[in-house]
Amino acid sequence: MIRILASMSRVHAMLIVMAAALIVSCGGLDPEIVRPFSGIRGTVRYVGGAAAWPTDSIYDLRIVAFEKKPTEPNQVLTSIVNQTAAYSPNTLPVRVDSSAYVLEVLLPPRTFEYVVVAMQNGPDFLNDWLMLDVYAPNGNPEEPGRVIVPSAGTIAIDFRVDFDNLPPQPFP
Repeated sequence: MIRILASMSRVHAMLIVMAAALIVSCGGLDPEIVRPFSGIRGTVRYVGGAAAWPTDSIYDLRIVAFEKKPTEPNQVLTSIVNQTAAYSPNTLPVRVDSSAYVLEVLLPPRTFEYVVVAMQNGPDFLNDWLMLDVYAPNGNPEEPGRVIVPSAGTIAIDFRVDFDNLPPQPFP
C-alpha cells in the first residue's frame, strides 16, 4: 500500500511539474490572448480649446455607444443596465483643448447606431445629459452613422465638440 501511495505521489508531482513547464513555455496566461481588445478609440477636440468650455456644472463626460438611439431620458439608464450601450470607463478630462479616449466593447461583434460624446451637466443622472457631438460620417448629426465593432478590432472615431453649436438632442 505504501508503494502504491508513493507511486501516486510521484505521478502527481510529475504531472504538476509538467503542467508548470507547459505554462512557463507558453508564456503563461496572457490576457490579450484570452480576450483581445475590441472597441472604439480616438480623440475629442473642443472648438475654441479649453477657454470654450461652459462655466456651469459639469458632472461627467463620456463616450457612449448605443445599439439603439435613445428617444427618452429613461432609455439611457435602461441601455446601460441591459448592456445595450457601451461607455468609456472613466470620465474624460474637462476644460482641455482635446483628449484621447478608449471605449472597450465587450462581446463583439456589435453594432451601434448612436455613438456620442455625452456630458452630464446637472445632478440628475437620468435627465441632465447633453450630447456634445454625434458620430455622423456624412457630416449631418441628424443622421448618425452606424458603427460595427468587430471581434479583436478597433474602430477609430474622432469627435469635434462645438459648445456653441451642439447637435440635435435625442430627447427634449
